[in-house]
Amino acid sequence: MTNSDTLLQLPTQRSGERYVFIDLYRSAVILLMLEGHVLRAFLPASLQREPLFQLHEFFHGLSAPAFLFGAGLTFVISTRKRWEAYHHWDPPLAKRLRRFLLVILLGLALHLPYFSFRKVMLELSSPEVLQLFQFDVLHCIGIGLLSLHGLIFFFKHESRFYSLVITTIFVVCFTTPFVWDLDFLKYIPPAFAQMFNGNHGSPFPLFPYVGFLYAGVIVSWEFLVAVEHNREGKFMYWLAVLGMIFIIAGFLFDMIPWHLYATYNYWFTSPNYFLIRLGSLMAIIAGFWYLSRAIKQPKKIFTVLGIESLFVYVLHLLVLYGSSMNPQLNMQVVFGLNRSFIETIGLFAGLFFLMLSSALLWNYLKRKHFPTYRWIQITIGGVFLYFLFTRDF
Repeated sequence: MTNSDTLLQLPTQRSGERYVFIDLYRSAVILLMLEGHVLRAFLPASLQREPLFQLHEFFHGLSAPAFLFGAGLTFVISTRKRWEAYHHWDPPLAKRLRRFLLVILLGLALHLPYFSFRKVMLELSSPEVLQLFQFDVLHCIGIGLLSLHGLIFFFKHESRFYSLVITTIFVVCFTTPFVWDLDFLKYIPPAFAQMFNGNHGSPFPLFPYVGFLYAGVIVSWEFLVAVEHNREGKFMYWLAVLGMIFIIAGFLFDMIPWHLYATYNYWFTSPNYFLIRLGSLMAIIAGFWYLSRAIKQPKKIFTVLGIESLFVYVLHLLVLYGSSMNPQLNMQVVFGLNRSFIETIGLFAGLFFLMLSSALLWNYLKRKHFPTYRWIQITIGGVFLYFLFTRDF
């Protein structure tokens, strides 16, 4: 890991408890993600066809949009206080862009078909090229945050930035079905074609998923304005109300028998489903704000998964699914597939305990033993690069 693991974390605030609701929210998102991934990985297909599991899939389908939405929330909190510093090519901007690029590279590393740079460069088949450049959550976050900084750099004024972000959300939402009708591989290289839609295996392409990140930016922006005017409670109330309106509208619009789009896929491209998920996230983040007012100072165990969300995200993928670095040493290989429901719940509990313990340790090292924390980062990065560039298979 590198310094990129700080990317999705809240900056230190004088009144840090004010924003504890974001860490609570992201911890819940991580928990939902872990549970959903374990159930998908280990439950047999017969159980996954049950109506109750399909209902579960609707809620689990919120985890990736929620992760992106959370990245948008924290982007504004960490950016707005240094707005002017990002208008010029100075060290603060360069440092941030390096972090975003590292997040993208981390996403690429997780999709390596082979743990060998030579083999990747010389022996990849066409399907393996598509696998390498599959657009995942980390890619979407990295590209999305880079694009936001591009808007800040070129348009500078907050009102212009705000308007462009809102416009982009609408464009992404309503053009996604058209974008998914295109085969970008016919026009551009796979590294770029995989960015735009999921026709060749990208699980979280820019359309529609970057729309959730941008929506988090708008919600966070309005929240900070409400903080400045001491009306957070009123803002969160209306955010929850608007979220419920979005949910109801999404369901009602989907009942209309006429469709604008030639190809309509509810689960992947539907603007109505986008609206339902966005409304759900707005209501959920408002709910966690109200929860944080009641808890005041939650124990670290309830927030650390959110604080170390990027670390936990990457680690759980390696432990659960494996990668080219550990194709055999992962839960799917060690425990096998098609487990019973009870066994699957046990595996989820074990993975959750491992992720929670690892996040607590990682956060402790960062706060109390930063030189050791940095040494571990550098060592892991160095070992990874050494084997990547020296292995022939």
